Amino acid sequence: MTDSLIVTNPLNQKELLLGSFDGNCDPSALGFHLSRDRGSTWNRVLCMPFIYIKNLVYVPSFEPAVGYDRNGTAYVAGFYNDNEGGNHGFLAVQKSTNGTHWSKPVVALQLAGSTQPLWTSLTVDTSPSSSWVNSVYVSGVMRTHSGDQNQVLVSHSADGGATWTQAAVDTVQKHPAEDDFTRLVVGQDGTVYVTWMHCPKSGPDRACSENTGYMMFSQSADGGNSWSSPQQIATVKMPLYWQLPNTKGERVYNYPEIGVDNSNGTYSGNLYVVMYNWTGTYLRVQVIRSADGGQTWSKPVPVAPSGDTHDQFFPSLSVSPTGLVGVSWLDRRNDPNNVDYQAFAAISTDGGQTFPNTQLTQAFSNPDTDGDNGWMGDYTGNTWAGSDFIAAWMDSSNGVDMQEVVGGIRLK
Repeated sequence: MTDSLIVTNPLNQKELLLGSFDGNCDPSALGFHLSRDRGSTWNRVLCMPFIYIKNLVYVPSFEPAVGYDRNGTAYVAGFYNDNEGGNHGFLAVQKSTNGTHWSKPVVALQLAGSTQPLWTSLTVDTSPSSSWVNSVYVSGVMRTHSGDQNQVLVSHSADGGATWTQAAVDTVQKHPAEDDFTRLVVGQDGTVYVTWMHCPKSGPDRACSENTGYMMFSQSADGGNSWSSPQQIATVKMPLYWQLPNTKGERVYNYPEIGVDNSNGTYSGNLYVVMYNWTGTYLRVQVIRSADGGQTWSKPVPVAPSGDTHDQFFPSLSVSPTGLVGVSWLDRRNDPNNVDYQAFAAISTDGGQTFPNTQLTQAFSNPDTDGDNGWMGDYTGNTWAGSDFIAAWMDSSNGVDMQEVVGGIRLK
């Protein structure tokens, strides 16, 4: 199993929902897992089903996503491809009020013709002060099958996922320009924020020219109907063709994960985005922040000790109800050969200015032990359950394949 996004039920903090690329769901590829005891035990509650439209079968393939609304209704999303060449696809959403029985999938994001939604994300408005509370949002990059055009879109539903309305965030990008890797979050007042990476000129496997990517940002103040002009918030370097150093070709995509402080504390309203940067020697996870709603952004703050020169990758970020900024990632600092990794986390109590580190695992994982011939996954996840910071990541310490592992930090 690979890819691991995780979320907490706001009505029951013992209930966690995790999405994964799950080989045990074959021929479906997306599995969803529920814990009712804050992560101690887990049950697979859903393998996303096929969708039959006319003469085509659409298969859930990639990009698992999870969310809860304020009423405790769970939502999951996944990217579907047709079974005849994968020329057309869409993102579909299911929901459940009890975690056991799930609705039929509803198409939430699509375009006519030979297009596919890539790099998708899901979030739900859970703020009681928002005019759009319980609205569900999904984002993605709609890409033509030929790869000559792509566009960032966000779709929203105000009726529990029954109907969807989608809007363009950015203009259509024409090859070789490309947008990738969307992420979403909703603020306390209902403002929706989306981040992604832009490449003015892309090459093989969406690698940016000169290995430089531009992290982008937009927001909607009207429930997802319209979006602000895209704004560049950071520039990052990346390894050649996304390859994780010292592997047989494992890829490390760079999702700019965004979080928002919805507390009433000192840093209320702050926005945070985590990403990695290739220094030319190693991958370094870093966080930028904005205290003015995204108008201006800080310089990057590294999450690992500044003297460390081992690879850090697949970061995720979430903000607690009290304003603590939690980051988790995979880190090679304890392997002198810079090959095997362990999971690490950091909690910032000062608005993203410093990140004291905590090691989450003692066992080592080899990224090449992926069970999938060159692909260990694309991202990890984390969430807050009260004062508990809970992270999910891929782990191959069994020496056989990748498994989903959940751990975290219990704060006093």
